[in-house]
Amino acid sequence: MPFPHLTAPLHVGRLHLKNRTVFPGHQTLMSHDGVVGDTMYRYYLERAKGGVGAVVVEGAAVHPSAPKFPNYLYAYDDAIVPSLDRLADGLHEFDCKAIVQLAHSGSRMPSLDSQRPLWAPSDVRSAISPEFPHAMTEAEIAELLDGYLLAARNVGRSGADGVEFHSAHEYLPGQFLSPVNNLRTDRWGGSLDNRMRFLLDGLARVREGLGENKVLGVRINGSDLRDDGVQTDEYVEIARRLEASGLVDYISVSAGTSAANHLIVPPMDVEERVFTPYAAAIKAAVTSVPVFAVGRLKRPETAEALLAAGEADVVAEARAFIADPEWLNKLVSAPDTVRPCIACNQGCFGNLYLNRRLTCSVNPAVGREAELGLGTVPTIAVRRRVAVVGGGPGGMEAAITAASRGHDVTLFEATGRLGGQVLLATAVPARTELGEIVEHQVDELTRLGVDVWLGARARAADLAGYDAVVTATGSTPRPAPFGAALTPEEAIVSTEDWSGRDVVVVDDVGHFAAYLPAELMADRGARVVVATAKLTAGTGLDSATMMTMHMRLARKGVEFLVHAAPVSASDGAVTFRDTLSGASLTRPADVVVAAVGNKAGDALAHELRDCAGSDDGPDLHLVGDCVAPRTITEAIREGRLVGRAL
Repeated sequence: MPFPHLTAPLHVGRLHLKNRTVFPGHQTLMSHDGVVGDTMYRYYLERAKGGVGAVVVEGAAVHPSAPKFPNYLYAYDDAIVPSLDRLADGLHEFDCKAIVQLAHSGSRMPSLDSQRPLWAPSDVRSAISPEFPHAMTEAEIAELLDGYLLAARNVGRSGADGVEFHSAHEYLPGQFLSPVNNLRTDRWGGSLDNRMRFLLDGLARVREGLGENKVLGVRINGSDLRDDGVQTDEYVEIARRLEASGLVDYISVSAGTSAANHLIVPPMDVEERVFTPYAAAIKAAVTSVPVFAVGRLKRPETAEALLAAGEADVVAEARAFIADPEWLNKLVSAPDTVRPCIACNQGCFGNLYLNRRLTCSVNPAVGREAELGLGTVPTIAVRRRVAVVGGGPGGMEAAITAASRGHDVTLFEATGRLGGQVLLATAVPARTELGEIVEHQVDELTRLGVDVWLGARARAADLAGYDAVVTATGSTPRPAPFGAALTPEEAIVSTEDWSGRDVVVVDDVGHFAAYLPAELMADRGARVVVATAKLTAGTGLDSATMMTMHMRLARKGVEFLVHAAPVSASDGAVTFRDTLSGASLTRPADVVVAAVGNKAGDALAHELRDCAGSDDGPDLHLVGDCVAPRTITEAIREGRLVGRAL
């Protein structure tokens, strides 16, 4: 076996896994009326089909005060039991365990969805919540512990294999552990014995409700990632005490609280294996309880090395299995074909804080498994000659999908390289991981035998004789409406030395078209100001990537000028209008970069439509930015859909 540790079974006590991978708990917002509806069922079933050893079903509320998002699971309501039975039966067909995460987020999130006051150990506001919580009384603590018991009984009555008790990420049990959140002076606060009381009592109640035969795991931090929080040495002691209690069958180790919310689901500019030292420290301290590791472990070689070194017993892979549900099966049969997660966080973590269902930039089937998932690709009745014009992510995805169905596909790319605008987006080290999806798509084109023509600008006349044409011709930067300026592309590809020069980047997009040139020019010595008419920069990014972008650019001396709309650029200065006060202000500018959006590159599509009068003309399909300029998410999704429709 190419990955002997990843694929090895695990049998310790009640925990039996066919391999060393787990799909960890994460909110999908796919539930329906508090139960596992069809969309969520198929989402988890897809990962079981792909070979994962266990699915930890996302946080399920243990009490009416617990829901923190719409479309939340209600473990305290026995209506959930039949849906857990169905899910467990489906996962068990693939020898995959079903473990339900029981959760209460305490003061971490606002009360918009529970419509009840936030409950917490003390009236300490969390960093990402606008509300101060209610400090729980003894009676309310008892009521909540009864909620854990009731929720565990519901899981215990179902076909699910066990429960994971969520005490990481500043969820309520973790708030009891923390001297930041827990200021109590009674038996629930102060010493570690007292701060652990809620966790241990909660685990005891869950074990009581769950029964003796099912798995009970716990998720804890290995570090709160804040100087005044619980540190790794104390979490090691907490793990020792959890092992000594005899209550838990595994310990899953993550990190972070709302004060470092941008690191809980680390974006691509955070190093890989970021949390594994915490799992390793806990693994070294416990001897009888398996330890799960998480945190940017998407590369199978990395995960295999972690297990081989004895730093953990199991790897928890969320985004890797989101990007490619067959991550594990492919490691055994065809590791070079794994579709990589690029840690862009756009559709997973990013959608979460927009109260939108989870999606994935590189896997359009996420949340649509019933129609687009494994085993749903339609067969072709007749093999057709298909031309794809444009070698960006959307065009390549269309070519890959059409070729995988058996069509004869030729791809034309006007430049000398495949990848389109993604190649520009990888210009700074913090964003190079985006290029991995391009590398994957290029490899797939080769594997599937697509005829690729580089440096070939196809015209309508060149496409005669094809049965279908897909145009994926992208978009081009719009000109600045306020005066002469470089486009983001011109700034990125420039080899000039910007040392000592004043650069103003006008940001009308809230995305990396503004921040990449700003970072590159700052790296080359420029004094850079990013100016936006919005109240903040980065509004088009997920909250984690927005935070790390702001931090990285601020450390490089980039200044952000907000609520400033550009009026004119001339004579070495840019004039702005303050959108709040109406006042005029100017900034020196030796160079101006205008990130003001793109215009669809649809000239070929119009040319082909003009030629479409003949009966024997090719079917025409448009993909990605040549329809309307958007992101890689839409380009890949539309490429996949068109490739399936041909």
